[in-house]
Amino acid sequence: MLPTSMFVSLIKFLLDPFNVLWLLLLAIVGAWYLRKQRLVKWLAVTSGIWLILVSTPLVPVTIINSLEDRYEPLNVEQMEHPEAEYHIIVLGGGHGFDDRLPANSQLSRNALGRLIEGIRLHRQLQNSKLLLSGSTSTPGRTTQAEMLQMTALLLGVKEESTLLQKAPRDTYEEAEVYADTHGNTHPVILVTSATHMPRAVMMFERFGITPLASPTNYRLLGSWKHKWFGMPTVDNMERFHVGVSSYAAMFRYQIWN
Repeated sequence: MLPTSMFVSLIKFLLDPFNVLWLLLLAIVGAWYLRKQRLVKWLAVTSGIWLILVSTPLVPVTIINSLEDRYEPLNVEQMEHPEAEYHIIVLGGGHGFDDRLPANSQLSRNALGRLIEGIRLHRQLQNSKLLLSGSTSTPGRTTQAEMLQMTALLLGVKEESTLLQKAPRDTYEEAEVYADTHGNTHPVILVTSATHMPRAVMMFERFGITPLASPTNYRLLGSWKHKWFGMPTVDNMERFHVGVSSYAAMFRYQIWN
């Protein structure tokens, strides 16, 4: 049997619609070379159907909506206890390294969007702490948590209002580390991308933490949420990839963790 890490890598590869399309095209070339004409026709039809499914809006939009519609944006004015000492957990979303740039320019758009949402909530909830999370893929370099903190300070957040957890490498570890460190001592608001939120909430609930969800970085806005038909685009293929990968990750955690 394949080791778990190799199996996961294979699944991730196959979840990318570009990779599947390339495999189908390679299969067509192989079948043509072997003079399997019926197989060539079957693979060509399959490739066409696959391309239509993943690159036109219907399937990608349906999948993304099913994730993004699970949690409404958090309205502080409608919260029952805004005076509570909330921990606003901003999950890591990626960053790079370039010493020429300020911290905010080294964050990915994903991470920056999550941080801005966290700061919005922090400024409206006077007793809250901004808990910033994430490690680094490059040993010895600035962690995601530290880069988020540096950006938050640039945007006017006080250092004493921030907490860091620099060890977690993924969502599962972010939930595990928070539960081990803080438990249920504070009510929690969880900030992450809207497509990622169902998986993130599932992880925290697994460790006994029931967070309020504050999704951000929506991929579908306004009329785009109901655009079921249109021409094939690369954006739709990316939406399909993100949506299917999110569901696959949730399934994986339910089975293996």
